[in-house]
Order: sequence, then structure tokens, then C-alpha cells
Amino acid sequence: MKNSDKRNRFTQQFNPSSKNIFTLPLGGKILQGNVVLTGSVTISGVTAAGTQVGEGGPERLIKRIIVTAIPAANSRYPGGRIVDCSVRSLLRYAVAQHNGKFFGATQGDGLGNGANGTYNIYLSIPIYWADSNLRRQVQTALNADPTAYQTIQVEVDTGTVTDCFAGNNGTYNFSNLQVQWIDERENFAGDTYVRFQEDHIYLIPAAQSRAIDQAMPQDGSYESILYLAEASTNLTLSDAILNRVTLSGSTLDYDLWAPDIRQVMYDDEFLDPSVTGTGTYFIDFTDGLVGGAVPASDLQMQLNLSNPSGANQDDLLVYTRRLFAPVSYAPAGGPTAAKNS
Repeated sequence: MKNSDKRNRFTQQFNPSSKNIFTLPLGGKILQGNVVLTGSVTISGVTAAGTQVGEGGPERLIKRIIVTAIPAANSRYPGGRIVDCSVRSLLRYAVAQHNGKFFGATQGDGLGNGANGTYNIYLSIPIYWADSNLRRQVQTALNADPTAYQTIQVEVDTGTVTDCFAGNNGTYNFSNLQVQWIDERENFAGDTYVRFQEDHIYLIPAAQSRAIDQAMPQDGSYESILYLAEASTNLTLSDAILNRVTLSGSTLDYDLWAPDIRQVMYDDEFLDPSVTGTGTYFIDFTDGLVGGAVPASDLQMQLNLSNPSGANQDDLLVYTRRLFAPVSYAPAGGPTAAKNS
């Protein structure tokens, strides 16, 4: 491949409550991938618009994005689901890469709150492998060289109207809507770290001062944790749920209240001062260096939580990013390194 390769590679028809699957070509290091929802949606026959859930439409027309990497024969790289995330986590994490501002759909945002009409759509959902918060961004680019992986596949799980607006009784025409895949690659020699990105939901049964999330992954090293505090079945981001985070391990002592976490986000420019960041708590461990990632195996976590909506009505959407080094790791030379050097 050429030294730089950035292309819109695939287009498929959107089908509600279904899957779109893209098998990526191999070659180079993938800096960033984007799942793009584009085209138009027509809503008709609405007599009850319903209630917006989370970001509403069109964001919730895509429920989950999964990237599975199958190692090549004799590969030194770990494989499996290297991305398994909701759209909300990917978009809210992107705030830390977008100068502290949130970007949802640039066209068709809100889908008219579920009202009748035709809405032009453009929504780009980023997956960051290279990381602008690291001093050497390419250290975590996805190695798509055929010596690392024999298959890299993207699965896009789609939703439908009721995922966007609970109780909406309209008819949706998705025939002009498409799902696309874009990625950007550089061609350079050497190894990169493998980043695993996943999210899960922690339901809050009752207010508690020392809650433990048993679903937290126990392997690799944590780069960061993003907590999104969601209230009630509408999944409204709220500052009334997460009160305090306490973390301890062989390389870390961390104990901050929710306002402290928010202030660090402002101080470290993960959140723009003009943005409130309601219900959003981003904790970064790296300080710009992959060596700052915290071993997961001995990390102890306690959460101080409230549940204003009642038992199991509020939750935390927990998004984690973890690093693994390939066996006999030999650092990549960077994007200007000559091919096969």
C-alpha cells in the first residue's frame, strides 16, 4: 500500500434491527475508523411522537459496533473482539479527541423529535486507534498487516424507531439510508499496542458508598475509564448518580469526588469550559505515555452511587480502553518510516 491511505471503502443498505458486516482489507496501520450513517429517513403517520431515549435519532439507529480481529497463523498479536461498544460511548469518548466538544449527527440531528417529515442524515461514529492524547499517537494504531491478523471484521448492529423514541407510532422509511465504513491508514514498520475497547451497563439497585462493578475486565492495562451516568428508562445523562470514584492498585492511588473529576477534565482539556459535561466522567491514566496505563489484574475499584429514579432504574454506562503488547514487542518506527525498514 501507499504511505498514506484514507478512503470510504464500503457502502451497504441500512436495514432496521439487523446487522451490517464489513470485512476490511489488510495492510498498514489503521489510525482511525468511522461508521457512517448517511442518506435520508422519512417518518409518516405519527400521532404520538413518544419520548426521546438517550441521544434519540439518528444516533440510536445504530445500537452497537463490534470489531473482531482474528490473528494470523503464528501471530504474536492477541485477537478477539477488540471493539464492542455502544454508539453513545464512542461519541462521548470522542469529546476527549475533539477539543472537549460533543459532535453527534451533523445532519438530521434529532430526527425532528420523531415528527412527520423527511430528514437528511449524516452521522459519523469514530473509532480511535491512534490517540491524539498520547505523545506518540501511532503507538496504538491497529496493526492490519497480514502477519498480525488474517481477518478484521466490523459488525454494525442496527436499531429502529423505538430505540430512538419510546412510544413513537409512526412509519419509518429507511430505503434511502446507508451504512458506510471509512478508515485512515499509514504504512510503517514495527509493532503497535493492541487496544481493546468495550462498554457495559452497571445497574444501580440502591444507593451505596462502596459499590463494586464485577463486570470490569481483569486483563490488560487500563488507559482510561469513561463513566456515563444514565437516569431512568430515558437514559438521560445526570449529575445526580455518580458521587465518588476510588481506585487503588500497584501503580495507582486515586480518590476523587465527581466535581473533582469534572475539574480535571477541564484542566486537562478533555472537556471545553463552555460545556457542562453533565453525567460524563472521564478518567485518563496515561498522562500521554502508554507506560502510564494501569494493570487491570490488581486494580481495586469502589463507586459511591445514588439512584434517584429507584431500584435498577438508573445505571452507569462504563466504557474502558485497555492495552496489550504483542509478544516480543518491537516499537513501530512512526508514520514516516520507510516501508519494510
